[in-house]
Amino acid sequence: MNCERYLIYRKLCLCAFLSTLVILSFFASSNNFQNQFQLANAQHHQISLLNNSNYYSENNISNTLLEQFKAIVFDHTSSSNSSSFSFNTSSVSDSRISIPIVVGIVSPEGTQVSGYGNISSFNSTKVDGNTVFDVASISKTFVAIILADMVNQGLVNLNDPIEKYLPVDNVTVPSYNGHKITLEDLATHTSGLPDFPTGWIRNHSYTTQQVYDFVSNATLSSKPGTKANYSDIGMGLLGHILSLRASTSFDQLVKDRILNVLAMDSTGMRMNTSAVSVPEDIKSRYATGHIAGKEVNLEFIPETIESAGAMYSSTNDLLKYLSANIGLIQTKINDSIQETHLIRHSFGQTSENKSLKDYIGLGWTVTTDSGKEVIWHTGSIDGYTSLIGFNPSKQIGLVILCGCNYNDFSSQEMINLVIPFLFYYE
Repeated sequence: MNCERYLIYRKLCLCAFLSTLVILSFFASSNNFQNQFQLANAQHHQISLLNNSNYYSENNISNTLLEQFKAIVFDHTSSSNSSSFSFNTSSVSDSRISIPIVVGIVSPEGTQVSGYGNISSFNSTKVDGNTVFDVASISKTFVAIILADMVNQGLVNLNDPIEKYLPVDNVTVPSYNGHKITLEDLATHTSGLPDFPTGWIRNHSYTTQQVYDFVSNATLSSKPGTKANYSDIGMGLLGHILSLRASTSFDQLVKDRILNVLAMDSTGMRMNTSAVSVPEDIKSRYATGHIAGKEVNLEFIPETIESAGAMYSSTNDLLKYLSANIGLIQTKINDSIQETHLIRHSFGQTSENKSLKDYIGLGWTVTTDSGKEVIWHTGSIDGYTSLIGFNPSKQIGLVILCGCNYNDFSSQEMINLVIPFLFYYE
């Protein structure tokens, strides 16, 4: 009898072992996903919590993700291979040590923040959660929340034609066979407007009327509301419209409706009419951006469309922002925040894994995998790259801020690092 039980036990163990091999072979079909899945699960087992504390005793996960991202930035290759995910940082040269990177994570267990590098070549202060970076297009998610909030208050409607809120004598909004652009079309990148209009020069000063002229002369590529094509000018125009409707600057609008609510004291817009403008109490904490390893000045964005990407923030502030988005904190803008997460249009495919599909909400990219969702947005501007994302069901969020140019490394590898982590971390 004992012998029979032993044989049955052996068979059960064999079956369990074979089942495990089948599961592992599935993940092995994609090297990127295998690496990230193993990373996430390994870190889950390494984590230890302080008694009666909301914070991790060690930043195991953020440290590891920081190492992975450093390898991507400093590798200068676009291919994903095992060396890209190595824990060995000996190949990082001293000349690159000033390039600042901060990684932050938030979950129900608390927060982790890890930093690498200095604020600048003239400021040897090590970067941390309070260091300020240009976060570029992450500002678009703030625009979307403001839109949802103003809709909830009855100030605007998603299906309002944008021409309703623009001065008719100054701008002629283009249409497509009689179909007009709505506020929702701008928020979902389905307006048919280009990324930037023909003739637009980046890092150049334009008056509001000049911006209006660019919009008036633009040709829509598709019927509004039917096809998503990323448009900086469109989202910048949306922020401008909302500020006109609220009779205040966009800088003040985002403070009143989001930043003050979440106590995001290190976040704001860095433009005025004619120049980059950073508050004095922020300047000493503002990490310098880099292009091809060289320090660069902040890119100028016309104030009329500053909402498209002229935002600065810190990792700690963005962790507060993510906490609100994943429901760890409850505020008066909860409903507006959740409204932005709803899928509204297909948005192509970002990941190399064909099982993942991308959609667009209000401002956010929503990536799905068999009923699971990761919601995220990147930011890129001269000298800076950023990404924030979260898994709403697992209530985990991630921030990456880097004083490195998006053309100097493979941004696809950054996405391949973050999205699987947020999907598969346990």
